[in-house]
Amino acid sequence: MVTVKLKPLDEILRSLSGFKRVYIIGCQLGSARCKNGGLREAYKIAGYLELKGFKVTGVKSPGGTCVLERLDHSSKSLLREAQESADVILSLACGAGTQLIAENVTIPVKTGVTTLFIGSEREGRYFEEYCIACGDCVISDTGGICPVARCPKSLTNGPCGGAIAGKCEVDPNLPCIWFKIAQRMEQLNELEKLRKPVPMKDYSLSVYPRKLVLEE
Repeated sequence: MVTVKLKPLDEILRSLSGFKRVYIIGCQLGSARCKNGGLREAYKIAGYLELKGFKVTGVKSPGGTCVLERLDHSSKSLLREAQESADVILSLACGAGTQLIAENVTIPVKTGVTTLFIGSEREGRYFEEYCIACGDCVISDTGGICPVARCPKSLTNGPCGGAIAGKCEVDPNLPCIWFKIAQRMEQLNELEKLRKPVPMKDYSLSVYPRKLVLEE
């Protein structure tokens, strides 16, 4: 899932400087999962902004803010309402959702969150980066574990020389991910595969912006 973190309230205030009427839009499928941009957080920020003298003209949190069809069918009136009632939209959706909102309105859109990474969720509280969407996935060859996202050096050809006792050289609190990959490959009886030369990654696949077009 895409993981976001609320910006500090003083930073949100600075981004809204010069505006009076604010419409707040969250995202129930993304930001709400990490408790940093769903309906609950949107209402909390609304209360804070009203104490600071802003007029909050609406608070909504549709599901899947980054899906254009959902905005068109279930929330088009929401975007129209926001435009007609406010001077600015404060989005708590991820970077993709916020940009999609901005493309479909004619008033400024400010973000109240920072989009961090694509990660895993544990117990509804812990979120860890598992993927950077590099465009050239190698995890079929590394025991289902991504060294690009989970190694601080993004090494794809094995561990560096600084890993000691299975711990990362960059951050000793982290396990060396290549140590974990080797353990996993041994469990799968595929350890010998790690001895084979690894092709260079095709970094042209991660040149931004990227696009996926589904076949009919």
